[in-house]
Amino acid sequence: MPDRDDDRTELDRDLARLAAATARLDADDRFTGAVLRAAATADDPLARIARATEGLEPDAAFTEAVLRAAAAAAPPPARPAMAEGIVRSGRAAIVVTALAAAASVLFFLRTQRDVDSAIMASVETIEAIE
Repeated sequence: MPDRDDDRTELDRDLARLAAATARLDADDRFTGAVLRAAATADDPLARIARATEGLEPDAAFTEAVLRAAAAAAPPPARPAMAEGIVRSGRAAIVVTALAAAASVLFFLRTQRDVDSAIMASVETIEAIE
């Protein structure tokens, strides 16, 4: 079964072969013009729009007006949902929770040792009395 790397190598060889075969070809402006003229005469809505707007030049004031109108029409940004805040602070919450659990275990072990010592002291006292 061929590997994906084999397919890429074959594709690279094909592309290199095509690049070498077309390296001496130059773009001809007459060809580009002919393609554009053919597209302009086609019964295509985009071709009609291109012909109708061929003489228009861009205007910075128009662009700014469109951007201002779009900004004015845009709804205000929504407040972030509570879930988004939870997701953003999730890692920190996990770290804090893990630290709290470790502190609880250490506190338990320390107090358990103190309780064991207290119990042993009382048992020794009872044995000494008997």
